[in-house]
Amino acid sequence: MLYLESGKDRQKNHRALALVCAAALLMLASACGDLTPKETEAERVARLREQLLVDSAQDAQVRLGQFLSLAQDSLAADLLVNDYYNNGGEWRWVGIDTNRLFDNALTMASFLEKQAETMGFSPKAFYTEDIRQDIGHLRQMDFDSAAISPTGTMAQLEWNLSRAFMRYALGQRYGFVEPHEAFNHLDMRPEGGHRIVYDIDLEEPDDDFTTEALSNAREGHPVAYLQSMEPNDALYKEMMQKMATDSTKDGRQRLLCNMERRRWRHKQKVAEGQRHVFVNIAAQQLWAIHPDSVLNMRICCGAWRTKTPLLTSNIRLIQVNPEWNIPGSILRDEVSRHGGDSAYFARNRYFIVKRSSGDTIPAKSLTPEQLRSGAYRVAQRSGRGNSLGRLIFRFPNQFDVYLHDTNSRGTFNAERRTVSHGCVRIQKPFELACFLLPDADEWLLDRIRLSIDMKPESERGINYLKEHAEDKTPIRLISSTSVSPNVPVQIDYYTLYPNPETGEWQTWPDRYEYDKQILRRLKPFIP
Repeated sequence: MLYLESGKDRQKNHRALALVCAAALLMLASACGDLTPKETEAERVARLREQLLVDSAQDAQVRLGQFLSLAQDSLAADLLVNDYYNNGGEWRWVGIDTNRLFDNALTMASFLEKQAETMGFSPKAFYTEDIRQDIGHLRQMDFDSAAISPTGTMAQLEWNLSRAFMRYALGQRYGFVEPHEAFNHLDMRPEGGHRIVYDIDLEEPDDDFTTEALSNAREGHPVAYLQSMEPNDALYKEMMQKMATDSTKDGRQRLLCNMERRRWRHKQKVAEGQRHVFVNIAAQQLWAIHPDSVLNMRICCGAWRTKTPLLTSNIRLIQVNPEWNIPGSILRDEVSRHGGDSAYFARNRYFIVKRSSGDTIPAKSLTPEQLRSGAYRVAQRSGRGNSLGRLIFRFPNQFDVYLHDTNSRGTFNAERRTVSHGCVRIQKPFELACFLLPDADEWLLDRIRLSIDMKPESERGINYLKEHAEDKTPIRLISSTSVSPNVPVQIDYYTLYPNPETGEWQTWPDRYEYDKQILRRLKPFIP
């Protein structure tokens, strides 16, 4: 074991070196004649060791402070440990009786070595070899110079045990990678700053997490505590089993990334048996899930520069024949350059409204600069040809994204369907509406059908269509309906996941290269 030690450090360790000499003299004296005739050799060594640890405690704390002052740690768990000791945190490992210390430390080292392998991690990430070496020095009283001193060994052992413990506890409970930090600093917005692409509320450690976690070391149950931090998740456990049999680099890396995603525990929970919608951006697929059935459909999602944000929410409203209020970014980057071109606005069924007055303004009267000024909004009229299609499914989120129909249905036949400005276009909008409205009567469903030019199925709907066969105006029997109870929706990103309909594990390309970001941050943990 190599300890960094300056000339000044060596001066500060003169007491520790004196203790080494004292220990050596005691051992020599005992070899020449029993100091306490009834002691066994093991008891004598244990007594000398306990005395040495007590006499070295103050200097060991100083030595730990030196280690902390030189530390260049960047991992979240290491920073929590360093803050704990810098703020006067009580030692949790060294200082208890040595038998407990050795048992706890070696048991935890063995546990971490085994777990690291099953997780695809390296035991080096948990300092297991260093811990074993320091335990050996303490157990054998193997201190022969300032390079291997009691104070340095005690400080290093305390520090490494706490860092190893916290790395595993924090990582298994909350994730080894912080996804908001990993994903929300990738894409720049034209107006400045970064685009937020990960907005899932996750469980996070509170301010007392470090102290509460490390208290389990002194109480003598470190391994049991670490086991309690592991994800209690069937999919995570299945991935662990796959890690044991997959020897390919690509396969193991994909497992590492998706196991990490299962460690990020969502605050929004889906109750067992609850109807919910799961959108997997990497799979370009949506599954509407109920215990008795699963509805699946293809989606089109955000392009590389306008990635669909990952989020959780609750679907509250279905709108029929919506108007499309064109987002400011699309107005600025795509529509504004057509200012003054009446034919373009008529062809796309766009209309312009002055925000201050609410008046509709002729397209020919506005320049591109005026359209980019923010004083006007542009919308697309509802009905056939609308970019949102005929149905839209709304849920609260900061991005104003949603699930919706589309007037470009041919895109669903493409292999790569990352084409939108961020919203999710869905292949089977009416089927999704039926899923979200399981208790709807046939007349409600027929009002939706008739309003989006589908054939009615109820007797009342068929009669209504006959009675209005001569009408020249579009049928608009309903503009919206609430989804009650609200249905949870999760828009997430997995490159390895069991198909919710078949249960078969599937893999998908890393379309947004989020796996690369996870692997880069897991690098300190993997071989």
